[in-house]
Amino acid sequence: MESDTAIRSRSVVRAGSDALRLVSDSGMLRLGVPAEYGGAGGDLSALVQAARGLAKRDLAAAWVFRAQRTAIELLLRADNVGLREHLLPQLLAGDRAGTLPVGPEPMPLVAMEAGTACRLYGRYMRVPNLQWFGFSIVAPVRLSDSVEWIIVRGEEQGLGVGIDEGAPCPHGSRTASVTFDDVFFRMDEWLGGAALWGRCAPVADALAVAVPIPGA
Repeated sequence: MESDTAIRSRSVVRAGSDALRLVSDSGMLRLGVPAEYGGAGGDLSALVQAARGLAKRDLAAAWVFRAQRTAIELLLRADNVGLREHLLPQLLAGDRAGTLPVGPEPMPLVAMEAGTACRLYGRYMRVPNLQWFGFSIVAPVRLSDSVEWIIVRGEEQGLGVGIDEGAPCPHGSRTASVTFDDVFFRMDEWLGGAALWGRCAPVADALAVAVPIPGA
């Protein structure tokens, strides 16, 4: 017989994947994405209206939507065309989760050089949409004298995910802490320089207002 802990854990995993499936099946993730990238087009106001409506109906799905759609925007604006072409279709379809640290100015990860690659260290709290079937997390990292943006697969060794947080995080939002402890980083996971966030700010800021996350 399963323990109560195992049953609750299975329930959280199922609820999280259901939330992402809800937003992907609705087509909301494609709002504001140009048609040439597989999107439905439309302007920022339509995206914000959809996010606000979702937050009233299903807060967990809204948290997941904010994380997934912001990660999509970062890929859309990324300088790394090859990575965008590889990952964007997966995120738009909801086949893979996308997320990033919440808050206006997340602390950059620490990078230690390892030959032509780096080892990453750091921790983020209250990160939504950490789906067990697979996620990629976008994060800032300090490389030399500048802050760059990267995306790292949740399957990487040394990347740890904590237990799902309770209130005020809604059940099913798959919100937890993420720890980078000697995570290997390759430059093919680089998204862009410091200017990337500025290019994404209109969408990221609008979604943050439409779907506020306490403590962010």
